[in-house]
Amino acid sequence: MHHPPDLSRARRLLIVKLSAIGDVVHGLPVAAALKRSFPRLGIDWVAEPLAAPLLQGCPAVDEVIVTAKRRRSQRFTGQALRETLALGRSLRARGYDVALDMQGLTKSAVLTALSGAPCRYGYDWTRELAPLFERRVPRAEASLHVVDQLLDVAAYLGADTSDPVFPLTLGEDELAEARAALAGVGIDASQRFAVCNPTEGGGTGQKGWAPDRMAEAVRRLQAEDSLPVVLVGSPADKEIADRLCAAQTPPPASLVGRTSLRQLAAVIQLAAVHLSGDTGSSHIAAALGVPAVTVFGRSNPDRVCPYGYRQYVVHHREACHDVCRRFHETAAINTTQKCLADSPRCMGAIETGEVVSRVRQALADRYGRG
Repeated sequence: MHHPPDLSRARRLLIVKLSAIGDVVHGLPVAAALKRSFPRLGIDWVAEPLAAPLLQGCPAVDEVIVTAKRRRSQRFTGQALRETLALGRSLRARGYDVALDMQGLTKSAVLTALSGAPCRYGYDWTRELAPLFERRVPRAEASLHVVDQLLDVAAYLGADTSDPVFPLTLGEDELAEARAALAGVGIDASQRFAVCNPTEGGGTGQKGWAPDRMAEAVRRLQAEDSLPVVLVGSPADKEIADRLCAAQTPPPASLVGRTSLRQLAAVIQLAAVHLSGDTGSSHIAAALGVPAVTVFGRSNPDRVCPYGYRQYVVHHREACHDVCRRFHETAAINTTQKCLADSPRCMGAIETGEVVSRVRQALADRYGRG
């Protein structure tokens, strides 16, 4: 029978959670629980460049190791293999006692193996070739959300996971910079305002709401609730943001494509509420304690909604195409969520009024009514 290592005697532990933005946010409570329970344990984290800035200044992580992101077709080139082996040698030299693969993929499991850690663990959804390199820690029956599933690994190793926290920290200088950026587009950060990310989402997309409906929701919030809205997102979201702005007069303020990841987080921290589809900035909002109202389609909100804000999810999975609905009803909690229809009917069934009402509910819960 396998027994987990005694982390009170361990020196160093490695977390491998490479991407994406929301996924890295989901792993933060693991580092926090381990550091709180074993304060002398050195904890390092390997991440890809896109999400690595979120770990900057994290009190639960001693060192962030950034590795290049490569498309699947690029991972087996000579240069990629040489760089991976070089990273492996660097990791091995650090003398890790334990390595945790919090991604569950071949690329992350290979790094845990190359680290040389004698004890290697993955969370419940280890897939591809990952089971060959690490021991899977099954989720507890009640652990539906991926954050709780990841915390099951920390609990297995003896950490206290009873009070999950997200150690995402921003400095006063970063908040001041965010206030200045907001002022530059006409938003007074001392007053309540909403952040809206209109992106289609990562992966294969289909995670964003129709731009015309999002535009109508923004228009109503600004006109009926006197709630200023600022759009955020990456440069890739510029076209959809422009369409949203063109659909109303006056248009909302926009910082789309004009912030770094940490600047985006600082803008979100200053906001009263965050509105989007299933995308990384919604998880940043949840980690910072900002209510996240999210529109869900193909993703399972029970598993990946902004943690602690399931009550603000708007979805109509019951309206899916018959093939999709049967898939949703029979699929395990950990499975790839696909839209099997030609167009996502579930997203089309979501009405503007539902989303506006959920934003109002989130504001009332945070600030009180009136």
